[in-house]
Amino acid sequence: MRAAPVLLLAAALLLAGCSGTSPNRKKEAAARMEMGVTYLQQRNLPAAMRELSLASELDPENGEIDMMLGLAYQSRGDLGKAEEYLRIAIGKKADYAEAHNNLGNLMSQLGRSEEAIREYEQAASNVLYPTPEYAYYNMGREYFRRQNLDKAEEKYGKAIALNPSFLDAYRGLAMVQGRGEKWEDAVKTLERAVEVAPTYALAWMDLGNAYLKLRRHWEASAAFRNVLENSTDPELRTKATDYLNLLGQDRR
Repeated sequence: MRAAPVLLLAAALLLAGCSGTSPNRKKEAAARMEMGVTYLQQRNLPAAMRELSLASELDPENGEIDMMLGLAYQSRGDLGKAEEYLRIAIGKKADYAEAHNNLGNLMSQLGRSEEAIREYEQAASNVLYPTPEYAYYNMGREYFRRQNLDKAEEKYGKAIALNPSFLDAYRGLAMVQGRGEKWEDAVKTLERAVEVAPTYALAWMDLGNAYLKLRRHWEASAAFRNVLENSTDPELRTKATDYLNLLGQDRR
């Protein structure tokens, strides 16, 4: 009769051991997810899917794995499955800012602009999100697509305020300002960009074009020469050389 409590205790310990995911499985899942992410960055999608799927089996409650699976499916062009996995990730962790931002990118790709902006706002509003500037940058890009220049300028400006080294945000802001014929503002924005990154050839190219809009030809020539000094890209170098040739003809 005394064996019954022992059997019950053994059964309880067995159930406790079966619940959740063991530390070893979690560790292996993390390693496989890391491999999957590496393969994804290398565009080796079959290997990425294999490792991420195995990671999900090992640690099924890990929303980060679901998010990476969503990105892998997005890279494959399977946008329906991508949305499914990104929403699963958010379902496991409602305040998962990075997943909200990535879902916003997917909604933008699908042409669902209102949903994209809502997801970006969800990401940006999370005070624990370490890189909210990406959500604001994406909002700026989405508002620009909708031709809402005031909102686009506001969001790009917010991204720069949060991360003064965010070079793509400077270019985005200058593009919006140029579309609104605010070329003096665009020049100031791009001058700040090349102060932050003096070897950033794309910003020098944009700055040269902005100077041309203001007929500041000497400064435009200097900007295009900086493109040549800082870029090995054949297409970019050809464009800069063509502009320099045209400006040389203007001076004659």
